[in-house]
Amino acid sequence: MFTWKNTWKELADAGVKTAVAPIGSTEQHGTHLPLSTDTLITERIAEAIAEDLQAYLTPTIPIGQSAMWLEYPGSLSLSPDTLKAVMADMVESLVKSGFTTILFVSVHGGNEAVYRGFPEGLQKRYPGVTIFTAGYTVWVRETWVNIWRTALERAGLPELVHADEAETSLILSLRPELVGPHPTDCPLPKDRYPKGMTMRQTYPSGSMGHPSRATKEKGDQLWKELLPLILDDVRRQLREARQ
Repeated sequence: MFTWKNTWKELADAGVKTAVAPIGSTEQHGTHLPLSTDTLITERIAEAIAEDLQAYLTPTIPIGQSAMWLEYPGSLSLSPDTLKAVMADMVESLVKSGFTTILFVSVHGGNEAVYRGFPEGLQKRYPGVTIFTAGYTVWVRETWVNIWRTALERAGLPELVHADEAETSLILSLRPELVGPHPTDCPLPKDRYPKGMTMRQTYPSGSMGHPSRATKEKGDQLWKELLPLILDDVRRQLREARQ
């Protein structure tokens, strides 16, 4: 794997033509998880992909589309047009410097600009270049939704929502020093997004679930189940894209 800590000559001498570009988010994750939670998870997945492909891992874009959480201090959000412009400029830079395959990676559900066909649409500008969002079809986020569901079931964890048991377990495994000692549970209401109520009113602590049930061991097991499934799917996507 290569990163921005390498020199341009090291990348050139190795003949690296694939780039992996993580897109994260900066938004509230309950009273116990850092604002960088989605970015940290995205970076770990992107690192695994770049290692597997011996690709260039670009610096992470740490802000995404998070308008729904702006009532909580520290949350930041980019407009869809801004995020698309940043991604387009990244692709332009990578193509001009010789990359022929560009994979965007994100786990933040709000980053619609990453998922809804925009990266693939850039291919029209660059014949011979493969551009896509790892793990997703052009219009439906089915593939990785199924992968996450399978990994969660195998790890014995419930559905991943937001700052809940599963997500807290992932960060306890990845960066335990960033997890606060007193997570606040907030059981999911029947209607997760009730009309006429803001997210802050519905989820005062910011959690959506039971983070108090999280453990490092659960996170270790979830990473163990998740990463191989993701890598297998990325290899499949690459084969299909290059046919």
